[in-house]
Amino acid sequence: MTTPFLFNLALTLLWMMLNRDTTLLNGILGFVLGAIVVEMGLRASGKGLYISRLWSLLRFGCYFLYILVKANLDVAWEIITPGMNITPRMIRYDVTGLSPIQVTTLANAITLTPGTLSADINEAGDTLYIHAMYAEKKSDATKDLDELRDRLLKLVFNTSVKELNKTDA
Repeated sequence: MTTPFLFNLALTLLWMMLNRDTTLLNGILGFVLGAIVVEMGLRASGKGLYISRLWSLLRFGCYFLYILVKANLDVAWEIITPGMNITPRMIRYDVTGLSPIQVTTLANAITLTPGTLSADINEAGDTLYIHAMYAEKKSDATKDLDELRDRLLKLVFNTSVKELNKTDA
């Protein structure tokens, strides 16, 4: 995915230089046209699906931006209102079947979200310890973590929890 993306960026820059127009709109147009060229080249070589991968990454980015803004607003509200409404909890979260890069990406996404922190992983690498600022019920916190994991696997790594479970069996 890295090489086609870099080639797409190079095509975008070439487009902008040839048109002598460095506006955002022209850059977006150049990127879209470059993505079409890259997709056609990859499909000709039998590797296709560049545009759908870009779309999946964009969808995950929008989802992550949503939960990031929501968590920031929750923490900001906690700061500006009197009293403490937090219900902190340490959660053991099972990451069995995830590759080390998938666990690292999940842990980083959790830590980037205000109010949550990936504190540790056990030596076997199958349990992530997470501190959550708002986790009155473990089931609710785990449900949110499951949704983040599932979207990350589906949209970024192009796999699913079901596929991971099949490979373990």
